[in-house]
Amino acid sequence: MHKDKIFWTASYPKSGNTWLRLILCGIFFTDNGNIQNLDILNNIPKLDTFENFKFIKKLSLKDYKTIFNNNEYDHESTSTLAKYWLESQKKIKKDKRINFFKTHNAILKFKNFVYTNELTTIGFIYIYRDPRDIVISYSKHLNKDLDSTINFIKNNNIMGNQKTKNRMPEFIYNWQDHYRSWKNFVKVPSLFIKFEDLLYDAEKEINKIILFFKNNYEIEISNKSKKIRNIIKSTNFANLQSIEKKLGFIEKSEHSKFFREGSCGQWKKKLDKKQIISIENAFEKQMLELNYI
Repeated sequence: MHKDKIFWTASYPKSGNTWLRLILCGIFFTDNGNIQNLDILNNIPKLDTFENFKFIKKLSLKDYKTIFNNNEYDHESTSTLAKYWLESQKKIKKDKRINFFKTHNAILKFKNFVYTNELTTIGFIYIYRDPRDIVISYSKHLNKDLDSTINFIKNNNIMGNQKTKNRMPEFIYNWQDHYRSWKNFVKVPSLFIKFEDLLYDAEKEINKIILFFKNNYEIEISNKSKKIRNIIKSTNFANLQSIEKKLGFIEKSEHSKFFREGSCGQWKKKLDKKQIISIENAFEKQMLELNYI
């Protein structure tokens, strides 16, 4: 593999990215697939952190101040930041066999600057989930009511505009266009995983992931059967909830537990008819394509 490029785990928020990262950690960063604590996720960190953009200060003090001086990211600061997306990815210290990074960004052009491309990316796995269930999980995470959250996922948004906890803004678009932005990124190998398929048949989906790395990067996974068994056991939601309760989790929202339910079909009981129609009308084409409606 090209050690100077990035392999992404990508998703719209609350779609299973952390679950996917844990599975990949079990495959690549354990001997037997056993995951004891959530610190293992440090092997697949978020790229968009303050630390990875500090280099801007040496290149342009004016741009650095524009991006970082205020308490919130606004149009001027985010458009300035976009100039440095690819540069930040080129500057990442690459010290692993595979340089995994997590993102919730859509692959968009902002002021003619693209979030990522084949010059800095070697491949990606994108995990997607029924937007009707995302709304329920995301409303808890954001501490917003369901109608506000529905409006949020239907519109183009920047996630994390407050400058807190080393957070950089992520440009997430609406749910449908987020998916399409990655689907249209065809210049590198990619694998699309459905959250619900992973929930119903984890063994099949993990095998699919392992085969993807074998076919595209000639990476053979030793001790495969044992690893898969232990990964499934380690990453079931009851176990992850237990780990979070006992040891905490730095990525959790202040408003709710991170590993809350990990189920599908919650929307059938928790959304009213008007809310369901609102989501399905907004995303009808993509939901049909993905067999959600």
